[in-house]
Amino acid sequence: MVPAGVDISDLADQLEEDGVAYTAPALSHDVSLNADVSNGLRGGDGVAVVDVMDVRAPDVRDIAQELQEATGLNTVIVQTPQHVSSVSDTYSRADIESVQTQLAPGLNQVDLVTEYYGGLDQISFPVTTVVGTVAVIAVFVLINSFMVASRH
Repeated sequence: MVPAGVDISDLADQLEEDGVAYTAPALSHDVSLNADVSNGLRGGDGVAVVDVMDVRAPDVRDIAQELQEATGLNTVIVQTPQHVSSVSDTYSRADIESVQTQLAPGLNQVDLVTEYYGGLDQISFPVTTVVGTVAVIAVFVLINSFMVASRH
């Protein structure tokens, strides 16, 4: 449930501008801060900082879900004073939850984005490495089979 005092429409409008949104008006108008945070985001992602106290972790995820639906962003990260939660069409739920547990409350948003993506990059499945290894093994087996067959 989205807590009272969280204006999804306003946050969504801010996210659509530059991928960064704040409930605090002073921060939402800080062009330098918004640019620094925006530069750390990956394309199609956004981060919203919601200054609501005593919010439960599932509520933070609900905020992220509502913002993603309202904006169409791939990934939406929501930070409150106690929790960080996100929803994504790009990353698996398991990967997201693993990273979220590693994020300390109170990070500045530039560090939050850096640590979030850093954690996701560490646990990403190395598809290229696996495919390359399988290809090398397949070539080895093919050559070995050819050599054995030509001896007989």
